[in-house]
Amino acid sequence: MANYKLARIFGVLLLVLIWGCSSGGDDPAPGGDCYCDFTSWTDSSAALNITFEKQTVAKPANVSVLFKVQSKDGTPVPGLLAADFTVYENDALISQYESQQAIIPKPGQFKSHIMLLLDLSGSILNSDSLTKVKQASKSFISAVMPDAGTENFGAIDMGIYWFDGAADIHQLVSSFITDKNFLLSSIDGINENISKDASTNLYGAVVSGIDKVKKAIDSSQQFVSVASLVMFTDGTDQAGRLRKEDALNAVSNAAKTISVYSIGLGGEIDETVLKGIGKNGFVFAQDLEELVPKFEQIASKIKDDVNSHYLLQYCSPKRKASHTLKLVAKSKELTGTLKTCFCATGFEGGCKVTVPSGT
Repeated sequence: MANYKLARIFGVLLLVLIWGCSSGGDDPAPGGDCYCDFTSWTDSSAALNITFEKQTVAKPANVSVLFKVQSKDGTPVPGLLAADFTVYENDALISQYESQQAIIPKPGQFKSHIMLLLDLSGSILNSDSLTKVKQASKSFISAVMPDAGTENFGAIDMGIYWFDGAADIHQLVSSFITDKNFLLSSIDGINENISKDASTNLYGAVVSGIDKVKKAIDSSQQFVSVASLVMFTDGTDQAGRLRKEDALNAVSNAAKTISVYSIGLGGEIDETVLKGIGKNGFVFAQDLEELVPKFEQIASKIKDDVNSHYLLQYCSPKRKASHTLKLVAKSKELTGTLKTCFCATGFEGGCKVTVPSGT
């Protein structure tokens, strides 16, 4: 009987502790400890899918959540404002105005690496195509790279590589950089003498390109990182260093954080192969006059993807313990929900959300 009574007492105490954390009451343990191990959850059946990426809290009482918004079919949803999001703590609505809720710039929390990979084999260098390829490349850079001092500057960097018949791809600029003007001037420096191998190692270029953008992501562990590989070619693999299956497997096995786009020019490409390589998008330019708008079309896709990642920050009214955080996004008639948890122990007054001017 004594054991039975002790078991009942222990059960009641355990329920009290669980209730205290889930309902936002006092800390479940002395000393203000928080037990916020609530796994993030998104409503996958909703019309909008919100993917949790990162969460931080900072004194006085700032809560920040980095996430991505997509439609149910995976299409990025850019352009949402702070007013398009509703925040709940423990299922109670948090005033958008009292909490100073805002969408703030992502540099320091998010990084998008872009690789522009150009076919500079003999068919490009020894024809009239080179001038238009350079023009299209510069248009792509101008469209996708932020200017210094603008909202996304520092959140996007780019590496420019090219391939011919050699075993590995060639680096046009040193690593991935944010300097738009330097990227543009590097394209100006391309001439018909840049390559000594007129062949085309298309499949090897795909495999090597994916490997390098993966390493760029791995080197940015302090950020939430994504990468895009944009490959241009006017032909098919001629070098025979790797098989078509090697390239397609590299694409299909790439992490979800790596997007791959392909741009084909002219009648000598294998459209089926390039569609397989460009898992996130393939565009075809029938002739040189279509090349610039096709490059810009891919640039628009990448910008939409980058801008579908949001960093929302607000001032929490909570002052201790663990609390559930629910975020509801709305785009026109579409909605989606994300749930996570945060710890408010040590929070106090004086919180401000600062949004840089011009954003």
